[in-house]
Amino acid sequence: MMDAPDLRSMKFAHALVRPGLVIAGLAALTACTPATEKTPPIPAVFVTPVHNDQGEDVRILSGVVRPRVESDLALRAGGKVTARLVELGQAVRAGQPLVRVDAADYQLAAGAAAEQLRAAQVDATQAASDAARFKRLLLDGSVGAADHERQQARSDAAAARLVQAERQLEVLRNRASYAELTAPFDGVVTGLQIEVGQVVAEGQPVMALAKPGELEVLVDVPEALAAGLREKAAQARIADMPDLVKLKLRELAPSASAQTRTFRARYTIASAPAGLRMGVTAHVQLAGKNATTSAQLPSGALLTTNKTPSVWVVNDKAGTLTRQAVTLLSQSTDQVRVTGLPDGVLVVSAGAQKLDAGMKVQAVVRPGSL
Repeated sequence: MMDAPDLRSMKFAHALVRPGLVIAGLAALTACTPATEKTPPIPAVFVTPVHNDQGEDVRILSGVVRPRVESDLALRAGGKVTARLVELGQAVRAGQPLVRVDAADYQLAAGAAAEQLRAAQVDATQAASDAARFKRLLLDGSVGAADHERQQARSDAAAARLVQAERQLEVLRNRASYAELTAPFDGVVTGLQIEVGQVVAEGQPVMALAKPGELEVLVDVPEALAAGLREKAAQARIADMPDLVKLKLRELAPSASAQTRTFRARYTIASAPAGLRMGVTAHVQLAGKNATTSAQLPSGALLTTNKTPSVWVVNDKAGTLTRQAVTLLSQSTDQVRVTGLPDGVLVVSAGAQKLDAGMKVQAVVRPGSL
């Protein structure tokens, strides 16, 4: 017979064992049941439906506002610069002195030429007097005709040397005056290439002077656009000015630059806005009608990872991607125009570089693309 306390202990132990067995059994069942795999979410991509048309082909080029008349000024006499009388950006008047070089040598040469002129004047006067005397002696037979002719020739030669000396003096005086460069017209100094003490050669450009009254847009055009440039409508957004300004092609270089292989074009501004300054950036927009049917897409749709441009075409029902080659007609900062796509297909228009042909995607039509 068990005592009452022992019986109570056994009952308590059995009560503890039964819940433990239940928990162990549940753990074993859980360990044997395979874990449910989570399906990865299908990424959503922005797509743009293709609409083929013959819209305008717009190209944007960077240009600069420059004065129509801008001259590189040079001294007509070389020497050491003794004075530079203007600063960059300074407005000057026609005839105003700009630069002086040392003119001492030119002044000495002009002085020597003046002395030679006086000597030639004396010789010419004496020769003319002798010729007149021989002419009188010829009348009474004191000298022969040959002697008179020789003396007349000496007189003519002396007169010619006198004219030569006068011209030489005039040339050297002009060279002495060329030691000072003056402004040929009213303008603004836009460039300086000299400093006081520098030795410059004759004809070496020393500064640039521009007429600020008439401004135009200067832009370098790629070879592919130069041929039909006159048929393209042009307008520009200049610096921080809010409105576009119309442009008219005034001049196109006949040949391409050897370094950049671009043609330099100059556009007249139809109505220059107030406050327009030279040197500011102008974004020139060139627009022309396309000869072939094409589609305009956001620039993020274009893939350029290989030599042939391409885009991702989405099968909306299956959610699959197909890489489609296209022909690129034009490209700007935010738009591209391509051919080779049928109407209505959905093209990935954002993040195309991050996709792969084996991915499943969910197409989301890009706002504003319908």
